[in-house]
Amino acid sequence: METILIDEFIVPEESKAEFLEGARKIQSFVRTLPGFVEGFIYEKRNGESRHNFLTTAVWENEEAFENAKKAVAAEHQKQGVSPQETRQRLKIDGTRSIYERFHY
Repeated sequence: METILIDEFIVPEESKAEFLEGARKIQSFVRTLPGFVEGFIYEKRNGESRHNFLTTAVWENEEAFENAKKAVAAEHQKQGVSPQETRQRLKIDGTRSIYERFHY
């Protein structure tokens, strides 16, 4: 069963460019990891949700996802980047959810 990471963000307009730059950078890294299936960055154009960005990463299974979490944390440390500090500085609020995808 595939494991899906979905992050929803509220990104202020003044933080949008830096947010997208960072999201694209980490997604480029994530694409190189074993078990990665697909991932996207979405920007809301219309709707009721207060979140204006959504990112997804699909993994072949739970093991690939767990390994990816460790690899991403190590990459952040190597680059001297703290996602929590960056979100605070850019005034970004977000939520993270993990889903399983079933084919029908």
